[in-house]
Amino acid sequence: MANKATGRHRADVEINVLESFELRSRRSIRESERARLSRLARKEAKKLAKLQAAERAANPERAQAVSAGRYLVRAQRKIKFYQRRGFRNSVNMAVASGLFATFALPAYAYSPEDAAMSRFSTTDAQAVASAADTQNLTVAAVNTVKYARGSYESANANEIARQETLNAYRTYSGPTAADYVLNPPYSKLDGATILKVAASYVGTPYVFGGETPRGFDCSGYVAFVFAQFGIALPHSVHGQNRMGILIKPEDAVPGDLVIMDDLGHDGIYAGNGNFYHAPRPGDYVKLAPIYTSRIHFVRLGTN
Repeated sequence: MANKATGRHRADVEINVLESFELRSRRSIRESERARLSRLARKEAKKLAKLQAAERAANPERAQAVSAGRYLVRAQRKIKFYQRRGFRNSVNMAVASGLFATFALPAYAYSPEDAAMSRFSTTDAQAVASAADTQNLTVAAVNTVKYARGSYESANANEIARQETLNAYRTYSGPTAADYVLNPPYSKLDGATILKVAASYVGTPYVFGGETPRGFDCSGYVAFVFAQFGIALPHSVHGQNRMGILIKPEDAVPGDLVIMDDLGHDGIYAGNGNFYHAPRPGDYVKLAPIYTSRIHFVRLGTN
């Protein structure tokens, strides 16, 4: 009786079968790879043959020499001197130096052609300026003017107007308050005449410290008006406040002084709660309502 196979023997048989299958698989993979490489090699050989055939057709002399065992040596390409890098660099440096020297020429360096056309006998600026027949002018010296960059600010319209007002004020040459006090055009001090004179200066620009018809401040305006009646007033609100007598508001009449309680401003009372005054910088002499209740009235003379 044949021996019955054990489990171990069956396992050995199964292992041997797997190993042989793996070996066959590896062998088929190697054979496939060799076949693929062989196909690629044949394709490359065909391409190379085509390229060689095309080269022989394009250059038959070289192909004949190679087939005869001779080799052609390609001659080196001769580079012209003006195409060499060193020559190009030298030319570039020379051109750059010439441009720099041209831009650096001073403004008074005349060219010989310009000098000949202008009938100059020399191109030296000093000699040209001092020549006797140069525009029939005698030039004492030629100075080099140096300009320095400075800081500045843009001027607006108000600043320009203020400068024009100051320039006009400084050029005033008419009669002053002192002149009117010595020779007053009006002999009688009455309210109607005072208001007439005060109204004649409406529109005069405000100028700090101004005391002429080209520009008034508040006390300068009051002093100039009353100077035409022969009354000399100091150019200050404090001084004008001490010149007259204090009156009640209900007794005030046109021609009295309107003075702020803090002595910071004054004007000429026009009646009905209005007064003539020179308000502030940038404004003009005007007739306007009294804008505060903190005021008092002062009367000058017998108006």
